[in-house]
Amino acid sequence: MILRWRNVSFGGLITLAIICLLLLVPRTHAATPTDFSLQVTPSPLVTTVKPGQASQLELKIRNAGSQTEKLKVEPRSFTFDNSTGQVKLNDTTPANIAAWISFSKPTFTVQPGQWFTEEVGISLPKDTGFSYSFALVISRQSEPKPTQDGRLIKGSVAVFTLVNVDRPGATRQLRVTHFKTTHGIYEYLPAKLEVSFKNTGNTIVQPFGNVFIQRGDNARSPLATLPVNETNGYILPGTERTLTLSWSDGFPVYTATVQPDGSSKEALTWNWDKAKLSSFRIGHYTAKLVAVYNDGQRDVPMQGEVSFWVVPWRAFMLLVLVIGGLLYLQHWRIKRKTSKAVSRALEATKRQPEVKS
Repeated sequence: MILRWRNVSFGGLITLAIICLLLLVPRTHAATPTDFSLQVTPSPLVTTVKPGQASQLELKIRNAGSQTEKLKVEPRSFTFDNSTGQVKLNDTTPANIAAWISFSKPTFTVQPGQWFTEEVGISLPKDTGFSYSFALVISRQSEPKPTQDGRLIKGSVAVFTLVNVDRPGATRQLRVTHFKTTHGIYEYLPAKLEVSFKNTGNTIVQPFGNVFIQRGDNARSPLATLPVNETNGYILPGTERTLTLSWSDGFPVYTATVQPDGSSKEALTWNWDKAKLSSFRIGHYTAKLVAVYNDGQRDVPMQGEVSFWVVPWRAFMLLVLVIGGLLYLQHWRIKRKTSKAVSRALEATKRQPEVKS
């Protein structure tokens, strides 16, 4: 900017000086709180212990944030809702096992990018139960103060801990309560299947297996294989867990997209890849469940079967309308040609001279 000093008044000079001072004054910003980021392994923490014997478990914690974290670890109880499948973490210690849990360092400090190993001690008395489940919550020793704009980051990580007790009378029993599809007829894939397992024993059980999608009961090879319990989840005694599987290997297929408002919307996707043209799904299909769990001595099989249909009914309706329209057009053309031929024949008859006898 070029200033012409002859034309600048005294008031203008004062204004210019104030602007320069404001630009030179250092501005202070509220410190932005650093993200709380921890990596924990293993998760969940699963072990089998013997009553009357002390056991040591290792829990490794990595500070993936950019600032030093002063942390603490505490046992917390949780509840599982069979109807919704949701886990609710409580603010109370697990009364049935809290006195038997110890930590090598209940409070500790981890530098950015560094790992810390927490040793968790479990010492159960001889007259203990068959299984215990609780959570180890890792959080900051003291929460940071809110910034000037009122922002505050409270971070914690919960590691679910499952303890099986190796003692006489421990039983592992699991059964399939239902295996079904969410709909009997699908217009297009994906077809969603639900399998529910109920733990009727007194110890923690982990099912695994596959669901095979095939054309019929006696098909030689399946069209698809869907893994059951791919996340290696466990089922607590007395609880029921429903796993959802999805068969989406088809053409076309509905895919879910996230909208700007955070909602999910399904849209039909057409992949014209030649490999997908052979995956057009239509007709009757059978899903067969083959799962197992270990009862402590052997793998116990569990089976189930359900059938469903894939019928692109809207495409069929459109095809019927097109075929009906073509047939009607052909009928109209034939009728018109016939009418014209009859008219020409009548005109020709009228033009013929009358034969006198």
